[in-house]
Amino acid sequence: MLIELIRTIVQKIIQDKILMGLVIVAVLGIFVGGMTMGDEKTDSAKHAEPAKNAEKPAGAAPQAAAATAITPKLAADFVSWWLGSAMDYNASTAQQSHSQAIAWMTADAAQTFQTNLWTPQISEAVTTGKMVAAFQPTGVQSQAVNPDGSIVVAVSGTMVVQSGGQPVVQQILASFLVRQDQDGLRVAGLNARTSVVQGSSVY
Repeated sequence: MLIELIRTIVQKIIQDKILMGLVIVAVLGIFVGGMTMGDEKTDSAKHAEPAKNAEKPAGAAPQAAAATAITPKLAADFVSWWLGSAMDYNASTAQQSHSQAIAWMTADAAQTFQTNLWTPQISEAVTTGKMVAAFQPTGVQSQAVNPDGSIVVAVSGTMVVQSGGQPVVQQILASFLVRQDQDGLRVAGLNARTSVVQGSSVY
């Protein structure tokens, strides 16, 4: 009796094309739905897998180190930017600019800088208007890469100084050591082969 019932249903489905189409669509839907669920389980298992092994991601440390390494170009660009404050001799902005420049230096480098390029006498003369000066860099380029990763950047430029008499043109040559610490790039050393000279004095 059951076999006759199944045979009748199959014959009716075969005779009715619309009903047969619906049955085929339903079967395909069940089949495709089962496959999709299987793929989702596989994907979730793949995503869960790294979480178990996430204690030490392979290669993360070298990539981080490479991303923060100083390149010669980066060091030269940093010094070029830093010179905008370090060699500002405008009466209204020099004091603030030099404070900002010194904040980007180590203590030893700042002391050498103040001895050669921003002495208390020059600072007073500039801020009081007794001395007028302007610096124009002519070359900023990396010179050497040290074993510790620090980079030497050579700077050359022209300084025009006037303090009461005729303007004096001075050639400025210096080397800056650029190093990276936990706070970023720093000028960690300075070798000034020439210093700023006030020129003719009015006092």
